[in-house]
Amino acid sequence: MKEFASKFLPAHSQILMTLAMIVLVVHSWSVRFYFFRFPSYMLYLDIGQLAAVFAYYMAFALLESLAFLLILLVVQAILPANWYRNAFAVTSFPVVLAAAISAYLLQNTLTNDYPGARFLILWAAATLAAMVALVLLVRLLKPATKLVNFLAEQISIMNFLYIPIGVISLIVVLVRLVI
Repeated sequence: MKEFASKFLPAHSQILMTLAMIVLVVHSWSVRFYFFRFPSYMLYLDIGQLAAVFAYYMAFALLESLAFLLILLVVQAILPANWYRNAFAVTSFPVVLAAAISAYLLQNTLTNDYPGARFLILWAAATLAAMVALVLLVRLLKPATKLVNFLAEQISIMNFLYIPIGVISLIVVLVRLVI
């Protein structure tokens, strides 16, 4: 098992830094939406129900973050090692950034009208092109690589905040489903 991990997976520290970047984006987005809707929730929910709704937000954010990390790990396992695995956190940062910006803009674009498949395909292609361009920019410019590495290390502290909140929230959600 250890041989498999060393052959197909990046270093443990690289995975944790990447997870921190994803967790920061996804959990912050979830917290923002929770507090955006909080005034209306206060009108018809008591304190226990407010906490339960927050737990659902955080549990889903944790699962979403882990799913995104899994997708990145599968992609890096498929690509050659010198393309992605050897600099997993540095290469994943622009991918996470482009995906987050694209999701934010798409969410603001979508209203009550479905934009159609053609628009969504073009949006996905533009997002993929932005990801590739940002990855190339970060990988080719040494100052950008150093900056991304520094940011990834600093952001990794968020694992100590958001992951325990997500795990506790997941336990709360599972207990609520069983009871």
